[in-house]
Amino acid sequence: LLQGVRVPTLGSFDVVHTETHVGDKTVTLQRPVFYLARNLGGVSNLMDNNMDLTGDKQLEPLKYAEVAVQASVSRRKAESCILGTTSLLYQCLAKGESVAFILRDVGVLLIEGRKAHMRF
Repeated sequence: LLQGVRVPTLGSFDVVHTETHVGDKTVTLQRPVFYLARNLGGVSNLMDNNMDLTGDKQLEPLKYAEVAVQASVSRRKAESCILGTTSLLYQCLAKGESVAFILRDVGVLLIEGRKAHMRF
Protein backbone atom coordinates (compact mmCIF):
# COMPACT_ATOMS: atom_id res chain seq x y z
CA LEU A 1 0.00 0.00 0.00
CA LEU A 2 1.84 3.05 -1.26
CA GLN A 3 -0.92 5.55 -0.62
CA GLY A 4 -3.88 5.65 1.72
CA VAL A 5 -7.14 4.46 0.16
CA ARG A 6 -10.66 5.57 1.11
CA VAL A 7 -13.49 3.05 0.68
CA PRO A 8 -16.88 4.78 0.72
CA THR A 9 -19.07 3.86 3.73
CA LEU A 10 -16.29 1.73 5.26
CA GLY A 11 -13.31 3.91 6.05
CA SER A 12 -9.72 4.46 5.01
CA PHE A 13 -6.69 2.22 5.01
CA ASP A 14 -3.15 3.51 5.23
CA VAL A 15 0.34 2.63 6.41
CA VAL A 16 1.96 4.70 9.15
CA HIS A 17 5.72 4.93 9.43
CA THR A 18 7.25 5.28 12.88
CA GLU A 19 10.87 5.49 13.87
CA THR A 20 12.26 3.60 16.83
CA HIS A 21 15.75 3.39 18.26
CA VAL A 22 17.41 -0.02 18.39
CA GLY A 23 20.77 0.29 20.04
CA ASP A 24 22.54 3.15 18.30
CA LYS A 25 20.47 2.85 15.10
CA THR A 26 17.11 4.27 14.09
CA VAL A 27 14.76 1.79 12.44
CA THR A 28 11.64 2.76 10.50
CA LEU A 29 8.66 0.50 11.11
CA GLN A 30 5.49 0.32 9.06
CA ARG A 31 2.09 -0.61 10.43
CA PRO A 32 -1.31 -0.68 8.78
CA VAL A 33 -4.03 1.55 10.18
CA PHE A 34 -7.75 1.83 9.61
CA TYR A 35 -9.66 5.10 9.90
CA LEU A 36 -13.29 4.34 10.64
CA ALA A 37 -16.00 5.94 8.50
CA ARG A 38 -18.36 7.87 10.78
CA ASN A 39 -21.45 6.08 9.46
CA LEU A 40 -19.89 2.67 10.22
CA GLY A 41 -19.20 3.68 13.80
CA GLY A 42 -22.82 4.73 14.25
CA VAL A 43 -24.19 1.40 13.00
CA SER A 44 -22.24 -0.75 15.42
CA ASN A 45 -21.42 1.70 18.21
CA LEU A 46 -17.72 1.30 17.45
CA MET A 47 -15.29 3.57 19.22
CA ASP A 48 -13.65 6.11 16.92
CA ASN A 49 -9.89 5.77 16.95
CA ASN A 50 -9.67 9.60 16.83
CA MET A 51 -6.66 9.35 14.54
CA ASP A 52 -6.09 11.82 11.76
CA LEU A 53 -3.71 11.55 8.88
CA THR A 54 -0.45 13.21 9.72
CA GLY A 55 0.89 16.03 7.62
CA ASP A 56 -0.55 16.76 4.20
CA LYS A 57 -1.03 13.14 3.20
CA GLN A 58 -4.05 12.69 0.96
CA LEU A 59 -6.26 9.63 0.76
CA GLU A 60 -7.09 8.36 -2.67
CA PRO A 61 -10.64 7.17 -3.33
CA LEU A 62 -10.95 3.52 -4.21
CA LYS A 63 -10.72 3.17 -7.97
CA TYR A 64 -13.38 0.68 -9.02
CA ALA A 65 -11.98 0.52 -12.56
CA GLU A 66 -8.57 -0.61 -11.29
CA VAL A 67 -10.19 -3.20 -9.03
CA ALA A 68 -12.19 -4.44 -12.01
CA VAL A 69 -9.08 -4.84 -14.16
CA GLN A 70 -7.26 -6.76 -11.41
CA ALA A 71 -10.28 -9.03 -10.89
CA SER A 72 -11.00 -9.43 -14.62
CA VAL A 73 -14.58 -8.23 -14.24
CA SER A 74 -16.52 -5.19 -15.41
CA ARG A 75 -16.34 -1.94 -13.43
CA ARG A 76 -20.02 -2.29 -12.63
CA LYS A 77 -19.50 -5.81 -11.27
CA ALA A 78 -16.51 -4.70 -9.15
CA GLU A 79 -18.46 -1.80 -7.65
CA SER A 80 -21.46 -4.04 -6.99
CA CYS A 81 -19.29 -6.63 -5.22
CA ILE A 82 -17.58 -4.00 -3.06
CA LEU A 83 -20.88 -2.39 -2.09
CA GLY A 84 -22.36 -5.84 -1.39
CA THR A 85 -19.39 -6.69 0.82
CA THR A 86 -19.71 -3.47 2.82
CA SER A 87 -23.45 -4.11 3.16
CA LEU A 88 -22.76 -7.59 4.55
CA LEU A 89 -20.21 -6.09 6.91
CA TYR A 90 -22.83 -3.61 8.17
CA GLN A 91 -25.32 -6.43 8.75
CA CYS A 92 -22.79 -8.46 10.74
CA LEU A 93 -21.80 -5.48 12.87
CA ALA A 94 -25.43 -4.51 13.49
CA LYS A 95 -25.92 -8.00 14.97
CA GLY A 96 -22.89 -7.49 17.22
CA GLU A 97 -20.74 -10.06 15.43
CA SER A 98 -16.95 -9.79 15.25
CA VAL A 99 -15.54 -9.40 11.75
CA ALA A 100 -12.18 -10.15 10.14
CA PHE A 101 -11.88 -8.35 6.81
CA ILE A 102 -8.87 -9.64 4.83
CA LEU A 103 -7.22 -7.18 2.46
CA ARG A 104 -4.61 -8.79 0.25
CA ASP A 105 -1.21 -7.07 0.43
CA VAL A 106 -2.48 -4.72 3.16
CA GLY A 107 -3.46 -6.71 6.25
CA VAL A 108 -6.51 -7.79 8.19
CA LEU A 109 -9.09 -5.42 9.60
CA LEU A 110 -10.38 -6.91 12.85
CA ILE A 111 -13.55 -5.53 14.38
CA GLU A 112 -14.17 -7.06 17.78
CA GLY A 113 -16.53 -5.66 20.35
CA ARG A 114 -16.36 -1.89 20.02
CA LYS A 115 -12.81 -1.69 18.60
CA ALA A 116 -11.45 -1.81 15.07
CA HIS A 117 -7.75 -2.42 14.43
CA MET A 118 -5.42 -3.54 11.66
CA ARG A 119 -2.95 -6.42 11.67
CA PHE A 120 -0.39 -7.50 9.09
